[in-house]
Amino acid sequence: MNVVEINNLTKLYKNGRGVRNVNFSVEQGDIMGLLGPNGSGKTTVMKAMLNLVNSSGSIRIFGLDLKDGFEEIMSKTGALIEAPAIYKDMSAQKNIELHVAPYGGDFKERIERALRMVHLYDYKNDKAGKFSLGMKQRLGLAIAFVTEPDFIILDEPVNGLDIEGVVEIREIIKRLNAERGVTFLISSHIASEIEKTCNKAAVMYEGEIISRTTVEDALRLHPSMEDYFLDVVKDKRGEVCI
Repeated sequence: MNVVEINNLTKLYKNGRGVRNVNFSVEQGDIMGLLGPNGSGKTTVMKAMLNLVNSSGSIRIFGLDLKDGFEEIMSKTGALIEAPAIYKDMSAQKNIELHVAPYGGDFKERIERALRMVHLYDYKNDKAGKFSLGMKQRLGLAIAFVTEPDFIILDEPVNGLDIEGVVEIREIIKRLNAERGVTFLISSHIASEIEKTCNKAAVMYEGEIISRTTVEDALRLHPSMEDYFLDVVKDKRGEVCI
């Protein structure tokens, strides 16, 4: 079963940048990586999937058309896009409480689990404005995780984290995937992160997806995902691959 099905997604900005005729799917239980340099269109694709930008083409999530089934899709989807939207004068806990307020119900235990998961529980009463870049990123991840969604979209999730933080977030993603079957779509410009975290990958370059593969297959033919990326980009450019 495909959690995500995207066909001919196009979003072009006034400067000519954006994405053109993007096609890919994400199967249930996948950790799919979008690998590409900054400006290649990864964030635009993710924003379109969350209805944050107008686009043409077809986006279906959980079998529902994005525009017709937006509320139901979002009830089962968590996301962190670019810098997390955080109120600096509120505590970490208050930020999360504000995020879940529209859902109704008692989220006390879930909020505690999310804070502990990203190692911010000891700082739950500290104002987010005093947090380092890495701590703000952790708070954004807690917000994405708190509703315990079935599908999570993460745009450069380890941005600003130190080495230990990078490893911790990678382990959280893998644990949620293994234990709860959560499906992920993760973007990164760092090939090694896609290699260590994801089971499938799509390479984005200049607004297009130029290659799709399993990480296992890519590593069967290349020493690393970095080498795989460089080879498919050379092929796209019509250069000789060495």
